[in-house]
Parts: sequence; structure tokens; C-alpha cells
Amino acid sequence: MRLTSPVRGRTALACTAAGTALAAVLGLAATSSATAAPAPANRAVLAKQILATKGITPATAHVGGRHAGSTARQNLVDTSHGKGALTSPWGDRPNRRVALDARMLNGMLKLRNRYGYRIAVSELVGGDHSSRSRHYAGTAFDLTHINGRHIGRGAPHRNLMAACRKLGATEVLGPGDAGHATHVHCGWPR
Repeated sequence: MRLTSPVRGRTALACTAAGTALAAVLGLAATSSATAAPAPANRAVLAKQILATKGITPATAHVGGRHAGSTARQNLVDTSHGKGALTSPWGDRPNRRVALDARMLNGMLKLRNRYGYRIAVSELVGGDHSSRSRHYAGTAFDLTHINGRHIGRGAPHRNLMAACRKLGATEVLGPGDAGHATHVHCGWPR
């Protein structure tokens, strides 16, 4: 068994049963090198991976307004630098910094790396959403394109929505759901 740091994702020290107790005290995740998956990466690392991944295109503009500081791309850049993602000035929660959820970021990466979808991310915490939206909690993203096709115009949204659910999203909406005719919304629990 070995200990891995959830923040750095690197092996901290090799251990036996006694090391497992030390891991709990230090707040590290104990993993068996034979069976367990590595500890999840932190937000900044995940955001950097997303920005470097071909096939994930974060928007550099909003559909409903102008504010360069709250676009999906800028939300990821800010997160990659250890800052919170900024909400838009016209939304229900204006000009706030929000920590993007690591489960949501990991889900976005896996849509590309595990399922092979090429996706266009239109919003993270920016834009205008309902007042209790998971976007403002940093646990949701919206997609407008899948594999180069616009959602609502033949993009394979049903399979992608099923993949989001398999990745842990509990709020998945798209064409056929009110207000989601042209995009897919994938939200993880708060």
C-alpha cells in the first residue's frame, strides 16, 4: 500500500497498516497500488488539463451579454491559477468568485478522454441562470456543441447526457426540457 497526496497526486511514502493510520492523521488518501485509482487531482490541475485538452473548447464570449472576466475560458484560466471563477455582472449572483467543483471538472475531462466527445462549453459560473442554479455553486456546465454539431440540430445529446449521469451528474437537462432546447446542462450535487 502507498500513500498519495490528494493535492499533488504523488506518492508520499510507502507504507503498511501502520502507515494507513498516519495517512488519516495527515489527511492523505491511502491506496493499494494494485486496485485503487489515484487520488483526484485538485481544481487547478484539472482546469489546466482541460485548457490543454484538444476537443474541449471553452467559450470566450457569452450568448446574453459581454463580460470577458466571466466566460467559460476565463473561469478555467482563473481556476488554473488558484483563483475562484467569476460570475457575470448581469446574473442572479453578480460579480462573485466561485470555486469550481473538482467532480464537475473531472466529468468534463472524462467526456472527452473516456467517451471521446468533442465538446464546446458555453458556461460555467458566468452567464444568467436561475437564482438557485448549480452554476453559481460551481457544480455545473453547459454545452452547445458535441462533435462539431450544435445541440438541437442533430448533435448526439442523449448519449452524452447518459454519460454525464454515469460520471456523477444528478441534474442533466437538454432538448425536451424547458429552457434547454439548444444546450445540455450537466450539474453535480452541491
